[in-house]
This record gives sequence, C-alpha cells and structure tokens, in this order.
Amino acid sequence: MLESYVDPVQDPVLARALSGTLRDEWRPAADAMASARSWDRRAYVVLTLAAAAARRDVWLTNWREAKPGDRDAAAVHAAMVALQAS
Repeated sequence: MLESYVDPVQDPVLARALSGTLRDEWRPAADAMASARSWDRRAYVVLTLAAAAARRDVWLTNWREAKPGDRDAAAVHAAMVALQAS
C-alpha cells in the first residue's frame, strides 16, 4: 500500500495524518489535504489517505459527519470507493 512508503522525516504532515488515522483522528488528514497545493501532491495525499481508509475508515466517517460537504473528505471517500472496487 502507498502509506507504507511515507517517510516521516521527508513528509511529516502526511506521516502525522496516517498516524492519526490509526487513532481514528480525522483532523491530521484534513490538515494534510489542506497543505496539498499542487495537483500532483493532492493526488498523492488523496490516494495515500484513501488506501488507509480502505483498511479502516472510522476516521473518514467521523470527518464526513463532522464536516458534511467537505470537498477534501469527499475526494478521499471517492478514491477509497474506487480502490475498493478495483
């Protein structure tokens, strides 16, 4: 899976987000999405978080309930669904 290749020294924001998903915390994931400025970076963050959500999605469900209509949460959710369908 993608998240196994995230180096916490080189990518502390995404590493923190992935650690948060293990504790069912959505805010670090939201922070990682908000920090993704380029399309390439955004795609990488979305797919990495989606892969984490495909295994455990409590944090994503909590995010979507806490912030209905959040486009970043919706993007991660859509990518998770796509990964699960493939």
